[in-house]
Amino acid sequence: MMFEKEIEFKNLLTESEYGKIQNDHFPGKKPMHLTNYYIDNDELQLIGNLLMLRIRVQDGKQLMTVKIPDERHVVFEYSGVTDIELTEGILIDKHSIPGNIREQLTKRGITVNNLSIQGSLITERLEKSSHSGLLVLDRSTYLGTTDYELEFEAPDIGTGKAEFTQILNKYGIVRREEIVKSARFYNMLKQQKGVN
Repeated sequence: MMFEKEIEFKNLLTESEYGKIQNDHFPGKKPMHLTNYYIDNDELQLIGNLLMLRIRVQDGKQLMTVKIPDERHVVFEYSGVTDIELTEGILIDKHSIPGNIREQLTKRGITVNNLSIQGSLITERLEKSSHSGLLVLDRSTYLGTTDYELEFEAPDIGTGKAEFTQILNKYGIVRREEIVKSARFYNMLKQQKGVN
């Protein structure tokens, strides 16, 4: 079981902006493919409480993570290995949820016996170290849509903001509202389900 504090800056990109950054920073590099399976109940109680629960398959293992926002640009993550059937709509046995995650959900009044996989998001990710952090370029496909995103992970907020702003300015990219992948996924899911 793991706990992590992330400091990251994100900006949605147009397809053209994505292409320019890809050509400059990742020429000929093959992206890694990540699939996130998002978990919630039918009322979308988790996302309604600004929590995100997902399973990411990496190296043949399923890593379940809950992300809990603390302050702007800071997210607490609790993770643990699980092994469940990754089928949309299937109910997840509460004993398949790692203890540290179950504890965080219960502490926030979330019932853990009616959670199911709501859908998946596939990301083609390019990464490279950059001065003081990690530069990440993502192309994500989910629920019939595709979007593009630039991300910068940094050791602290001041350094991250300065370098991220420098990258945006270099490409003439307009600063757009930060909407994390899970929120974009859930916005589309709510729209498709007719949930507010």
